[in-house]
Amino acid sequence: MKKLKKYFIILLICTIMICLGAGIIQLKKVRIEKKRIQSIFYKTFYGDFYGGKSLILVDRSNDEVFISKKENTKQCPASLAKLFVIDYATTLTGLDTIVKVNKDTISLIKPGSSVAGIVDKEYFLYDLYAAMLVPSGNDAAYVVADYCGGVLSPETETTQERIRVFMEGLNEYLKDSGYDSTVLYDPSGFDMDARTTVLDIKKVTDKLLENGWFRDMIAQYSYTATLPDGSTQIWKNTNDFLDPQSKYYNENVTGIKTGSLDDDYNLLVLYKQYGKEFLICSLGSESDEARYDDVMYIINTINESSYLSQ
Repeated sequence: MKKLKKYFIILLICTIMICLGAGIIQLKKVRIEKKRIQSIFYKTFYGDFYGGKSLILVDRSNDEVFISKKENTKQCPASLAKLFVIDYATTLTGLDTIVKVNKDTISLIKPGSSVAGIVDKEYFLYDLYAAMLVPSGNDAAYVVADYCGGVLSPETETTQERIRVFMEGLNEYLKDSGYDSTVLYDPSGFDMDARTTVLDIKKVTDKLLENGWFRDMIAQYSYTATLPDGSTQIWKNTNDFLDPQSKYYNENVTGIKTGSLDDDYNLLVLYKQYGKEFLICSLGSESDEARYDDVMYIINTINESSYLSQ
């Protein structure tokens, strides 16, 4: 009986060791596969295929950063700054708030700005968010900042003062919320002094993606806004990945946003593959076409990766 018990214990120990060994081997294989893909990627990536200044690729199923380039380096956000503006504005007032636009606000638009054609009438706040996200309307960003500045400081009389109050509140909010590398001076992002990182953009995007209304907006190539007076405005998305007529159209791309200023062309993309989502943030490509080519290389990397398919 003692001998049998001894054999049983030995057998149990051997079984446990085999299982542990198999697990370690499997884990090692996964790590080797990841390192192999990344080594191939990094060896050829920066010199020959990717021209952007900063990059992050995140598997949103486990929040793993698969590929990154200068993720802590501050870059110009351009219109991606609107994501932080929307994040902050949602803490101040509700989506169904009706906002009356005045001409003074529209007059602040800088030459060369992308616009949504906002006019001096009433809009629902959620449609102003859509105007910021879909056609990347700088006019809508000023209207939101003007209105929210009035919420923060009702006694403030001028548009410029209300926007100043909003921007001060926004930058305090960024610090308090852990967006440590982001500072903004213009609600539209039309500002060469503004700075952010791909990591901060990831963080604000993760937060906004928790909202169904946000996901719905960023996924649409064409968005129709119905104003309080019953009239409508239609906006087209600036993201060529969503345009069925574009050579870059990709049915697995579900948003999110473009941004460009001076010689920096940014692109933030939500991509679906293998039954999960991937977030790609690319900053500082050399041209409008280059930003799509840069992100397409990342998408192809996802499609060809056996590691990411797990």
